[in-house]
Amino acid sequence: MKHLICHLLCCAMVLTSGTIHAESIDDKFAQISPTQTPGVGEFVHGQGYGKILIRVLVFGSVPQQGVHYVPEGTDLLFSILYAGGYTNTSKLNGITIRRRGQKELIEVDLQDQLEDGDKVPKLQDGDIVRVPYNWRRDIDTISLITGFLAAMTGFTLSLVALSR
Repeated sequence: MKHLICHLLCCAMVLTSGTIHAESIDDKFAQISPTQTPGVGEFVHGQGYGKILIRVLVFGSVPQQGVHYVPEGTDLLFSILYAGGYTNTSKLNGITIRRRGQKELIEVDLQDQLEDGDKVPKLQDGDIVRVPYNWRRDIDTISLITGFLAAMTGFTLSLVALSR
């Protein structure tokens, strides 16, 4: 029995030792100690010793909203890809970046920039990226479901009226 418990404890230590290792060099960058594991809504990308990571908040129409620790020099497109990419309800034009120390929002039409071959802006530590929703896709889905429910209700009421 002691042998089994010892074996289970050893397995548990091996399984839990795979923590994320990332660190920063400068105070202006995100401070992640090698033993710290990310919390809920935190994601670390480009992990490894010697990597300078910046902290970027990505929210809106992306699958993994939250704080993303990304390598320094990451551009807007890769930050969206790190956040799970864009979805059918994502709108790539009208993305806003709130930058520390600037009063004005930076508005980026990413889809237009990619189609024209323009340079995609790089992110800085502390940037807040909002990817807007494409409400037209949602309205199409809602109208499809509403139409289906209206047709089924009419069919049910017709059956009730005919059965009397």
